[in-house]
Parts: sequence; C-alpha cells; structure tokens
Amino acid sequence: MKRLNKKEEIFLLKLGGSFLTDKNQPFTKREDVIKSAVQQVIDANVKLILIHGGGSFGHPLAKKYNLTKGADKSIPHQNLGLVETHQSMNKFNSYLIDLFLENKYPALSIQASSIFIKSSGAILTHSIDIIEAALDLNILPILYGDIILDKDGSFSIISGDEIIFELCEKLKKYHVSKVIFTMETDGLFICDEHEENKYIFLEECCYDKLDFLNLADIGQKIDVTGGIQGKLDFIKKICNYKIPVQLVNGLCEGYIYKSLKNQELKCTNIFIVK
Repeated sequence: MKRLNKKEEIFLLKLGGSFLTDKNQPFTKREDVIKSAVQQVIDANVKLILIHGGGSFGHPLAKKYNLTKGADKSIPHQNLGLVETHQSMNKFNSYLIDLFLENKYPALSIQASSIFIKSSGAILTHSIDIIEAALDLNILPILYGDIILDKDGSFSIISGDEIIFELCEKLKKYHVSKVIFTMETDGLFICDEHEENKYIFLEECCYDKLDFLNLADIGQKIDVTGGIQGKLDFIKKICNYKIPVQLVNGLCEGYIYKSLKNQELKCTNIFIVK
C-alpha cells in the first residue's frame, strides 16, 4: 500500500500594519521596526507565509472613500479611491519585498486581489496553488491587506486577518502549525474585576473562552477592518481548524524570531483543546 506523504508544517506570520506604520501619519513607514521584523524572519529561516497589514498606507484611504461598505454612487470618485488604495498597498508591499531581496532572501509578492473574489458576500478563492508552488521552491510568499472585487458589481477590503483564515481553510499541501499575530502590545489585557482602571495581562486562553473576556481598552487607532474584536472573531475561526495562535509584541527585540523558533517569550497564547 502506498503511504500518504505527511504534510509539511508551516507558520503563518501576520505583521500588523499598526506597528509597521504610523497610523496617525498617512503613508509613513516605521523603517527601523520593519527592517528588524524582516531581519528576524530571515534569521529564523523557517517555512512560512507572511501577511502584512495596511496601516497608514491602506486604512486612511479606505476610510476616506468608505470602501468597506462597497460601491456607493453618492461617494465622489470612489472607484478612483479604490485603485488608489490598491496602489498604495502595492508600494508599501514593494518596500518590504525589496528589503528581503537586498538580503538575498527570495520573497514573492502575491496580490490578494488577484486570487480572491467575492460572490453573494462569500470569499471565493481562484487558486491557492501559486502560494503552495512558491513554498515548494523555498520562496517566501508575501500577501497583504488589499481591495477585493465582487462578482455582484461591488467591492470591499480583504484584511490580513481574513487572508490568514482563508489560508488556514484552503491550504492543502501544507499544515499550519501556528498563526502568529504581531501587535504593538504584549498581547491581550483584561480588566481587573476587583480594581477599577487596572489591567491584567493574559498569558493564555482557550479559544472557546474568548467571548467571555472583559477586554481592556488600551487605545484604538484608525482601523477599518474591525480592530481587536474583529481579530478575535477570526482567531476563533482559525482555532476551529485546531491551529494555535500567538499574539506577540512586534516591538520587543527578538520576539518575532523567538516565536518562529518556538522559544519562550512573553505573549498571549490562544490554545485549543485536543
């Protein structure tokens, strides 16, 4: 009897737009932060798919033209705003790609708008094959939050978190061993039940308890894709595929590397019951 090949394990790493860019200043990169993150990925040298957010290159434009609501004829030049948002994300993504190539590390940009499309509110995938083919060649696939067109004559935004869920659901040749979300904080904080205005850091949580957390509000920035609550909604869906999740502070030196190497670090671990 022919033995089935065991799926190779990979990581999905999300570099959040809020720490890669200054969301309060449109089109502003945090170059030192980005270069550090890229170098840690290179140093870890593990098989992964990298997904990054839009930050100040995507969110302000998407908000200006109300792109998350879809086509609206009352919004002047909305179609132009749609492609401007796409092009802005392309430019930001090219900066990251160039950093990898300058370090002789093979990385390939894959536009989410080219492989995903919507129909009747559901996201359809043209093909995951190109991503798996890149992995087969030891090339790092890099995807990013993007516009998504709709067969019904509209459009919206597909966030990095949505892309991650689609990959967890549709990858066939590779098994996702862990999803890593990088943030500007150490992870999740909950309100202290006994003391007002005091926060408690949450080191670990079973995914089926996420709905019952009294999350602390430690500040919000412009985010047209759902913020932390939207992220948790996707995390619950990801965990349904028996994939654990780590929320890691991308600003802490070496934390991305440690997470990719499964080393001990301060973060929030969202685990599944096996």
